[in-house]
Amino acid sequence: MKHKGNIRQWAALLLVVPLLSATVVLGQELAPQARHAEMLERIERSPLPGSIKLVSTEGNREILGQVHALVPHGLEQVSGALGSAASWCEITFLHPNVKACTHDEGVDDTSTLQLYLGRRFFEPPDEATALQLRFEAIRVDDDHFEVSVGGARGPHGTRNFRMQLEAFPLHADETLVQLRYSVEIGALARFALRVYFATGGRHRIGFSLDDDGEPVRGLRGMIERNVMRFHLGLKAYLETRDEPQVRRLQARLERWFELSERYPEQLRELDRDRYLDQKQREWRQQQRL
Repeated sequence: MKHKGNIRQWAALLLVVPLLSATVVLGQELAPQARHAEMLERIERSPLPGSIKLVSTEGNREILGQVHALVPHGLEQVSGALGSAASWCEITFLHPNVKACTHDEGVDDTSTLQLYLGRRFFEPPDEATALQLRFEAIRVDDDHFEVSVGGARGPHGTRNFRMQLEAFPLHADETLVQLRYSVEIGALARFALRVYFATGGRHRIGFSLDDDGEPVRGLRGMIERNVMRFHLGLKAYLETRDEPQVRRLQARLERWFELSERYPEQLRELDRDRYLDQKQREWRQQQRL
């Protein structure tokens, strides 16, 4: 029974790692205009609502993924929302497995984040797994915004994970966002996850379809669920930035849950009241760090 509990814990912790990872993937070598056209074409062909396209692949060591999305906000607003470690803490905190996030603003556009990762149930930070990440603003100008978040090592045999987000203006109130991510998973963690997805997690599905026309499962499904959670976190963050400070956290949590309920088969893990209560408790714990 102890081994079974460890597998579930590893799976819960690793669910978050794909949110924090990126490397070179499909289409990165193309010229900007060709890349934009390719992304827009993928979004247009996507069966998902909300102008978003998800892609995922699983290799021998790496799990890779990519998301393209149109967001109804100008580039200046998007870069303002994602241009600091503080804002990334607020966005990632909406994820049920993120128990707390602290940040240290550095110099030369480089800062650090400390994420506390756990299971989807309430956990105080001192019972969660701490993960230190490097945040870097790579490019911030009028026609291209790029930031990177990542670390060399993660929990339970994960390594070389990184998230790289780029944004390009399409119109005054619309931005094209591309999120690239990858993570290397060691043999022990990969085995534990495969056991989990063959047993307790066998019902978990992603958003894309496999060669047989069935929803992807396993590690690919895991990455797709998490990149969608991040996308919804970004959307909720942008939509609630004008809320009064005293109301902002509650509004952000409510909006994130409302958006996630559009995909109950993939994303529903907690009911609304439990999610809101749990995140408020975790927020209070975070303030003590």
